[in-house]
Amino acid sequence: MSANTAAGGILAIVVGRSTSDHLPTTLQAVASGTRTPDRLNLVLLDDGEFDVSVLTDVGIETDIIRSDATASGAAYEDGMGESEWTWLLHADSAPGERCLADLHRDGEASRAIAALGPKQVGWDDPTELLEVGITATRSSRRVPELDPREKDQGQFDWRDDVLGVGTAGMLLRTADLVDAGGFDPVLGPFGDGLELSRRLRAAGHRVVVVPSAVIRHARESFADTPASFGRRRGSQMYTAIQRAPLLLAPVLFLWFLLLSPIRALFRLGVKDTVRARGELRGGASLLAKTGALWRARKRLKQATVTTSYRSLEARHRDVLDGRSDIRKAQREARRLRHLPPQHLRKEAAERRRRTRASGLALAVITIVAGIVAFLPNLPAFGLTGGGLLPDDSSAGDLLRLAISSWVPTGDGYPGYLDPIWVLAIPFVYVAGWFGGTLTEVVFLFFLLAPFLAGMAAFRASGAVANSPAVRFVAGAAWAVAPPLLSSLSAGQAGAVLLHIVLPLVVAAIARYVRAQRSSHLGSAAWWTLVAGAAYPAFLLPLGVVALVLAVAQRRAAWMWLVAPGVSLAGPALWYLLKDLPGSLVRLPGATFSWQAGTEYEVVAGWPGGIGSFKVVILVATGLVVLAAMVSLARVRRFGTVRAGWALVGLGGLLVSFSLTQEIGVDERVFETAIAWPGPGLSLLWLGLLVTIVGGAHGIRADLSDSSLSLRHALVGICALGLVALPVASAASWLVGIHTGSPQHAVSSAPEVSVPALAQKSSTDPEKGRTLVVTPEGEKITVSLWRGDGPQLTHTGHLPSSGDDLGQALTRLGEDDFADLMAEHAVTVILIPGTGEQSEQLARMLDATDSITRVTTADVGTFWRVDVPSGRVMQGGEVLPSGVIEAAVDAEPGVLYLAERDNPKWTATQNGEELERADDDWRAAWTVEEAGEVTISHEGGFSIIWVTLLRALLIIGNITVSLPWRIR
Repeated sequence: MSANTAAGGILAIVVGRSTSDHLPTTLQAVASGTRTPDRLNLVLLDDGEFDVSVLTDVGIETDIIRSDATASGAAYEDGMGESEWTWLLHADSAPGERCLADLHRDGEASRAIAALGPKQVGWDDPTELLEVGITATRSSRRVPELDPREKDQGQFDWRDDVLGVGTAGMLLRTADLVDAGGFDPVLGPFGDGLELSRRLRAAGHRVVVVPSAVIRHARESFADTPASFGRRRGSQMYTAIQRAPLLLAPVLFLWFLLLSPIRALFRLGVKDTVRARGELRGGASLLAKTGALWRARKRLKQATVTTSYRSLEARHRDVLDGRSDIRKAQREARRLRHLPPQHLRKEAAERRRRTRASGLALAVITIVAGIVAFLPNLPAFGLTGGGLLPDDSSAGDLLRLAISSWVPTGDGYPGYLDPIWVLAIPFVYVAGWFGGTLTEVVFLFFLLAPFLAGMAAFRASGAVANSPAVRFVAGAAWAVAPPLLSSLSAGQAGAVLLHIVLPLVVAAIARYVRAQRSSHLGSAAWWTLVAGAAYPAFLLPLGVVALVLAVAQRRAAWMWLVAPGVSLAGPALWYLLKDLPGSLVRLPGATFSWQAGTEYEVVAGWPGGIGSFKVVILVATGLVVLAAMVSLARVRRFGTVRAGWALVGLGGLLVSFSLTQEIGVDERVFETAIAWPGPGLSLLWLGLLVTIVGGAHGIRADLSDSSLSLRHALVGICALGLVALPVASAASWLVGIHTGSPQHAVSSAPEVSVPALAQKSSTDPEKGRTLVVTPEGEKITVSLWRGDGPQLTHTGHLPSSGDDLGQALTRLGEDDFADLMAEHAVTVILIPGTGEQSEQLARMLDATDSITRVTTADVGTFWRVDVPSGRVMQGGEVLPSGVIEAAVDAEPGVLYLAERDNPKWTATQNGEELERADDDWRAAWTVEEAGEVTISHEGGFSIIWVTLLRALLIIGNITVSLPWRIR
């Protein structure tokens, strides 16, 4: 660009593409002005042809210049020529008739003026005000002064001197532009006007806005505002660093680079994925412009003769206040748009009041019911029996098990921690503040189960019913539904949790079907995750449902429904698929042998039979089924009714299948156990509830419109059953608990399960174990306990102790029996109970070398193993160990680990894996030299990347389920 300004007149530069729909209108507006430029350079950013006859016909000398510039600053540079004034135009900025005349008039009025800008208004709506000068902070953040679609009422026509003006319609004194260093070649279409204006201000010139000069601006670059965010953010950071003091600039540069991914994560958190990408793109563009940034700072330094323009810069507080005012105005506008009439507002307020009162009453009733039910167990504050066992695991213990692939029970097995106990980790952590463990958390969960179930159904029923009374009945019916009460009595924590969340899963899926908002999908995925943790097999049919809906609606987002749940229950699903079909009905917790009631009792939701009020409950159940059948005749919410009956059918199939599956042996009574049908019964009863609630919608209005008839009587009889069933079920359950009914299998957890000697040994570094020998008829059952005895987290999917321990017991009375026990890390032997067979076993133990009787306590009679015995041993010496991993100082020889041999066990020394040694059943390695040896189990589900993947999916669902999106 030449510095010669002898040539007079005005040179207009228009930058754009030949394909722009707005370019012809812009050139026509230039040609129609009362003051036209003497020359015009049309800078085209493509190879297309364009007709400029509209300009040449009015005598404007026009040249077409081809440019491959990627920024408008470089494009303007390509279009520069010799002139007194340079007028910049975008392809989508059409000047008003007097725009150039007014700009030129004010520019000629003062030699101190170097840049003038017009008032920018909307392209399609000239009354919409877009910009009247630029106000920005020192860091180049623009102050939002105008509301979206604000009308031009002359409210800013008083302005003249401003910090900056946009390049659309900017009139520049060419000599001053050249002296200031020209255009920045890497800026534009965002930030270039502010940067140039600020540089001209630093050179001592004035920058003014001329409100009487108007230009219509289509803002093609803003057509997809989120997509342009990355370039806008990059330009803002660029000009902020250019403007920063020398010592601060490098710090600010690094700060922006570090801040970009953090801001991107925040954008993801508010589900603004486009702007999240823009944050990363802006940071990358800043890094790519490092050299250009250095040259830009140099241009600014060379042009600066004054800093008086800083008084025109805004404060950061002005930006926040401006945005806050705009948000308030938008909220108020939305509120007024959606404000219903006065009478509807009163009705809505009254309904909300009655809904809150119904919810509060339901909460009080269900909490009282839970307290009364478990009042006998409050002193112990723990439960055992049925599918429950005491468990002294802390949150740290559960976390270690959750990321481990080895289950430390008996002689150990490859396996996983049931996902329901993974969900319990934060609750156990809080309980730990008060000295609690998993035992206390499970007790509180069971005590609050009726309350949680009632609140879940009350909330979920809002998706299909508006009446507070109907929602109250639905919540009460679900809170004391027979499947829940029978599962509580059976100690089936998985079935209880599934029963609680089932209504929420169905309601969330229904909401997403009706309104496909990501928050609904995220909510459905959360409840699906919880349901999958309670009953992993539940994820399989839900996955099929998600796939069908994804295909039917052509929305791949449906597959997200099960993604977080699969990430949490992945290990459980892996083992489930290897043990079909019995694993499909297996629940977390101890194997529980129960006696099934009659077919009618099972279908009524009482698998173990009904205690008190049997006839009343069966009749009421029949009336509930009748109500569901009557709902089929209803026209309203017919889709909901059909969906409910579909759930009834699926639940019935699952119940039938469960009753045919044997899932193992209950070692407490040595009987084969069949699967607990609680999940299927909950699904069946949910279907009935959905059907009835859907059928009851608007029924009061329908009945009031007709005279008394058989229909009224039928509805009254069904309503009687709906009220009688929860009352009778709750009464029967509570009476059974307080009268010692055999249907109620849970009882207070004992304070001590193993002798104090065994407890101490298990917590010592050698991690000793307790061998429990139980005579059962002509058989002897052995089990190996760790810690405080059988633990809830160490049951469910695991096999029994195996043959190795049983073979070792056949050596009872022989000289090598104690050494065989030491191989299994047994330090204490316990014979629970009394009787002739127990006394015979006791005499045999008393006669065995290195086995010493200690004493008899409430838990039974126990002996001490007097030979060295521990989890990790070498040369007859016990080495300290952790629960799963171990780091020991070993000498040359064979190192033994009292865990069942598995290929995934590894022992490393100095970073190299040790060679395996031969042993009949346990893991062993040959140590060649003295030094520290690290032992670990590297199973598939303990790999770090798998754990990170699970965490990322769950964090992703937090983002998806947030109920807001940035505007």
